[in-house]
Amino acid sequence: MYRIGILANPENEGISSTVKQFASQAGKQDLKVCLEDGLKEICEDSSVAFCPPDDLPDNCDIVVALGGDGTILRAARTVRSSHIPILGVNLGRLGFLAGAAPQEFAKSIQRLKNGEYEIEERMGLEAHLDDKTVFALNEFVIEKGVLARMVQVKTWISDTPISSFFGNGLIVATPTGSTSYSLSAGGPILHPSMEAFIATPICPHSLTLRPVVVPGNQSITVQVVAEHTDIMVTADGQTLSPLLPDSKLVIHKAPQATRLINLEGLPFYQLLRQKLDWSLDRRDPQES
Repeated sequence: MYRIGILANPENEGISSTVKQFASQAGKQDLKVCLEDGLKEICEDSSVAFCPPDDLPDNCDIVVALGGDGTILRAARTVRSSHIPILGVNLGRLGFLAGAAPQEFAKSIQRLKNGEYEIEERMGLEAHLDDKTVFALNEFVIEKGVLARMVQVKTWISDTPISSFFGNGLIVATPTGSTSYSLSAGGPILHPSMEAFIATPICPHSLTLRPVVVPGNQSITVQVVAEHTDIMVTADGQTLSPLLPDSKLVIHKAPQATRLINLEGLPFYQLLRQKLDWSLDRRDPQES
């Protein structure tokens, strides 16, 4: 591995010094660095190259996402048609997807150079709406507008009708996204190595409707019935398009997995304990 691509949000506070520090450390270890074009204004360095984000897969062997989980999700969209792994460096609050910390740049880059890391393959999703095909690593959300009245959501799994309910919408989440919005809406946590996805209703006006886990080899079709048009579809927090009443959104497993680098080799359940305080009893003074 000799080439590292870097993605970051140039508007993040302190990102300029962080990008320069990482690029400098990589250069000291004889690694070539290519930054996305948007970082030109904050990193004027003749030793690095620049290219449009969509061209990064052709100019690097690994993509490093400097930022929070949102930057890592953007990196996943950027490399989705390639087999290039992503290293997330957490500069945000939670950093659930991150595999390294900014305090250990020299050590992390050395381990990248030597191939001393684990690769985790994460299942993504693709959604088809009219002539659009969109990728998501975390989730697709079909949701009514803030001021709009609740809607009727109809779902089919592999052409079999599953549910029809009134509420605010539906989350279709991957195992990676099971610790995000779906979790807040009452969905289950899935191990990221699973090939399955979750359909989680948002505020269903029902006492019986619950989230359902769907095998990865099946698809889910969603149709919203409403008297208004204030219905949006988002992919990993990015707006896809309005969903017109009676239009159908078809979601299925993406053809290629996203590869995330885990430098520390931490088990998923340990991450749950560290990041989300999962199974932590505050009454136990021995808990760490």
